[in-house]
Amino acid sequence: MKKVLKQIAKALGYFAVYFTASNIVSLIVSYVTAFNFGRANAQAGIGREEGLAMLQDKLNSMTGICLIIGSLLTLLIFFIVEKVKKTSLAKETDMKAVSGKQMVFTVIGAVGAMFFMNFMLSILPIPEELLGDLTSGMSKLSSYPFWIAMLGNAIIVPITEEVLFRGYIYTRLGKAMPAIVAALISSAVFGICHGGIVWAIWAFCMGMLICVVRMKSGSIIPGIVIHIIMNTFATITSYYPVLDKITTPVMYALTVAGGILVAVYVAGILTDKKAGGEKAEVKITSSEA
Repeated sequence: MKKVLKQIAKALGYFAVYFTASNIVSLIVSYVTAFNFGRANAQAGIGREEGLAMLQDKLNSMTGICLIIGSLLTLLIFFIVEKVKKTSLAKETDMKAVSGKQMVFTVIGAVGAMFFMNFMLSILPIPEELLGDLTSGMSKLSSYPFWIAMLGNAIIVPITEEVLFRGYIYTRLGKAMPAIVAALISSAVFGICHGGIVWAIWAFCMGMLICVVRMKSGSIIPGIVIHIIMNTFATITSYYPVLDKITTPVMYALTVAGGILVAVYVAGILTDKKAGGEKAEVKITSSEA
């Protein structure tokens, strides 16, 4: 029990760094922006309601910058912590290179997951009220410049989240409990961090897929690739709604094709004896780092 509590405490510690860094940046930016807006609006004689609406638009436009700064701050803190411990961020999170073959199949699997998981949201009879949080969250992606969204949402945030959830949290929990339990817990936390129930379930499923890849590859690199591809797709389609032009039959076909690609990919990594999964699992359950 002592070992379990120790690893849970470590996982919570890393999550606390991520949570604190992200929120401190948002709070500072929100406070400074609100102060400046309040003073400018008072001088211009702008009413309270109009001023609040203008402030909200301004804060939405700065969300991307806050995400980038918060993520980079989180990675910097992790880097410093590992340096103090005289180890490295790459070593502690299993950021190891994988074979070219694994990367090719990872890209194929990511494309399949991208089509399957995104189009399933359009096909399933999900009530509009449940889709509200997801729609609201996706709309915020297009509230700031496209290049910022691509840099933050599609690259920096996925790297940070994989380092945290599959690099630190999953690995630390996996040292004190079965890998599948560690995967379920880390994926559940990953889902909850994404907000509303539909988005949370979507993120949980994505997290479980990446955990399976993490178990078998022994590295978080494939997961980073999957995460980047899926976030890139979501970001691009938020700014350029090309999916609205896809007919229903084509959407169904792409969903089925995506599901087949994901199934083939998962089956492939589960049966690939050269993937390094056995060594990775031994490390997860026995290391004391």
